[in-house]
Amino acid sequence: MTYDVSIEKLGLFCVFDLKGARADLESRLAEFSIALPESPNTFSKSGEFMLCWVGPTQWILRAAAKDEHSLLRELQPGVTTEKTSAVEVSDMLQFFSVLGPDARSVLSVGCPLDTHTTKFPENAITFTAIFGARALLLRDKDGFQFAVDRSYADFVDDN
Repeated sequence: MTYDVSIEKLGLFCVFDLKGARADLESRLAEFSIALPESPNTFSKSGEFMLCWVGPTQWILRAAAKDEHSLLRELQPGVTTEKTSAVEVSDMLQFFSVLGPDARSVLSVGCPLDTHTTKFPENAITFTAIFGARALLLRDKDGFQFAVDRSYADFVDDN
C-alpha cells in the first residue's frame, strides 16, 4: 500500500527542559514574549519559539538552533532558582516530521496513541512511544512531529 506522506529527519533545535510552577516560569520567560499554554499537554508558539506544557511542573522550550547562545545567556541552565530550573537537552533529542494526508495512518503503525483530532487537537503534545521508544509527539499543521532520544534516531529512521 502506498501512503501520501513525507517523513523527514529534522535539523537540530535548541531545546530546554524547564521545571517550575506556571507563575514562576512565566516570570523567568517574560523576556521571550511567549505566552504559556493554557492547558496541560498543549503548546504555544511565538515566532520560532515553542513552549510545551508536558507535566504538572514540566515544560519543554524549543527554539531554532541559532537562538542557542541567547537562550543560554538568559535561562542560565544549571543555575537553579528557588522555584525553577532549566536544563539544556538539545543534544539528546532528534525530531522527525510525518506530514501529508496519510500522516495519521502512517503514525498509527508505530504509535499506540489515538491521534484523531477529537482526542489529539491542533496544539496537542504528549509523551508516548514510537516503535517502542519514548517519544514527544506534537500535532503539526499537516501531520505530526515527534522527538526521540538521539540514540534511537537511526532505529526510528530505518523503520
